[in-house]
Amino acid sequence: MNKAESLERLLEAAGNISQEELARALDESPQTITNWKKRGVSKAGAIKASAAFGISTNWILNGKEQPDSLNASKVIEWDSSTNVDDDEIEVPFYKDFLVSCGVGTLPQIVGQPARKLRLGKATLRSYGVSPENAYALTAHGDSMKSVINNGATVYVDLGQTNIVDGKIYAINHGGLFKFKYLYKMPMGGVRIVSENKEEYPEEVLTAQEMIDQEFCVVAYAFNVQNPLP
Repeated sequence: MNKAESLERLLEAAGNISQEELARALDESPQTITNWKKRGVSKAGAIKASAAFGISTNWILNGKEQPDSLNASKVIEWDSSTNVDDDEIEVPFYKDFLVSCGVGTLPQIVGQPARKLRLGKATLRSYGVSPENAYALTAHGDSMKSVINNGATVYVDLGQTNIVDGKIYAINHGGLFKFKYLYKMPMGGVRIVSENKEEYPEEVLTAQEMIDQEFCVVAYAFNVQNPLP
């Protein structure tokens, strides 16, 4: 496969953005993007783009995976009787930590996670997630319905808290934990958007309101496993 096609896949998977928009989003020089057009996206560039756009690095580099940041990976529940392969890690699963997809709820974590899930190291690498930053949380409510359904298990990266416009994050807003789309606003503000916009109108906070309302980004949601119908 022509390496130069990797840039085309990246631009398309990122929403058919232009090379100039890509350079700004990744804080790269236009010359770097031009080099990618000739020689293909570098591995380092693919990892950076994966974190920014939620696209698999394998998809960017060789087109072998679908570019959907929230498609369910092949995840398997882990318990003490299950051997963990060398190419997998144990992800703490806070089943009772309900991240609200609605009006919000206080976290209910007591002691250690009750269960663990196992996730392939290759999957984490494809999303640019360090193993020690990977956690699994439960979502409830319907403000993100069709993307994150009630009862979904959502895999998050505590190491990615810088907002990339249009990506989904677990947030803490005044002690209430939710999954929401986030967008940066001028002067350090933030725009908080639900998938179900009619029932859950968007909110816009200034930088001062973020402080006053104790708003912070907890983690980037890189994968979801929605419950079966």
